[in-house]
Formats: sequence, structure tokens, C-alpha cells
Amino acid sequence: GLDVFGGRGYHSSTVRSICASAGLTERYFYESFENSEDLLCAVYHACVQRLREHMLAALIEVPKEPELMARIALYQVFECVRQDPRLARILFVEVLGVSDRVDAMYRTTVGDFSDLLVRLMMPLFGEGRLPAPLDADILANALIGSIVTSAGRWLLLEFSTPIETVVENLHTIFTGVTRQLLSAADAHSSSAG
Repeated sequence: GLDVFGGRGYHSSTVRSICASAGLTERYFYESFENSEDLLCAVYHACVQRLREHMLAALIEVPKEPELMARIALYQVFECVRQDPRLARILFVEVLGVSDRVDAMYRTTVGDFSDLLVRLMMPLFGEGRLPAPLDADILANALIGSIVTSAGRWLLLEFSTPIETVVENLHTIFTGVTRQLLSAADAHSSSAG
């Protein structure tokens, strides 16, 4: 599924082409999957897990400094995408607009990454919440959206922009948000104290 969907694309693939690539008969395919959409979902979940593990493994040893964490996480995401364009194509192109079911899976995944970002952000703030009207979920979704859109475009441009440039530009967005949040949290705690 990774080879076929990530190479020729979901809409250009058939169960027959998947089986030919895997060296299996269609009977074996249908023992595991109802249709090619089921396989796409399984491949998508595996790609998401691989991306998540790649990113989190790099963050384990990093000091809990927001700007450093953002830079390392961004670099890991884009390095994982560059290392395997098939993965990138599945994550950022092939799952879009397939069906309501796949769209819901995609939205859930984006939401999961937003939730992870919120969990990573919240310890920065003493009370564990942002001062109104700032909303951690909205900010996290905006930041994740910037990564998804940039990664998809980078893939379509065949990684022609150096990874350092892509990461630096996204890091500027993350840094701006982080500094604004820390400033707002400081102002809030000063006025509360």
C-alpha cells in the first residue's frame, strides 16, 4: 500500500495493482481488507505513527525550552517527510477528499497532533491555561495547519527548498506564537499578583 499509493497515488491504484506489487493474489488481499480504502486507512495510520515516533524520539532528550523543542520537532517532521516521499504523499495528498470516512480519519489525526502540541505547550504556563481570549486549541490547530500545508507544498515542489529554509520559516511562526503566549502569561500573572 505504501509503495503503490505513495508512488502512483490512491486514485490511480487498483486492488489488482496492489496485489501485483505485493506478489499476492486478490484472495489474500480480501482476507485482510474489504477494499482499497481500508488499506489506505491502514497505511495512513502506519505513516502517522512513524511520523509521531520520529518526532517524539527526538524530543525525549531535549531541554524543555519551547523554541528549541519547536525547532527540533519541526526538523524531525520535515526530515521524515524528505526521507520517504511516499509517506509524505500519503499523509498530505492522497488521503484528502477520498471519502467522508477518510476525511474524518484525517481530521481526527490533525486533532490528535493539535492535542499533543497543547500538552507540550501547557507546562509553559504556570496555571496550565492561557489568558483569555487566547485559546490553546485554536492556536495549536493553526500551527499544525501551517506544518501540514507547508509539508504538502514542499512535497509537490519536490523538496526544492532546502529543509533548513522550510524549518526556519515555520520556526519563526512557532517562535512568534510562543513569545506572544509567554508575554501574555507574564502579563496575566503580573496583573493577578
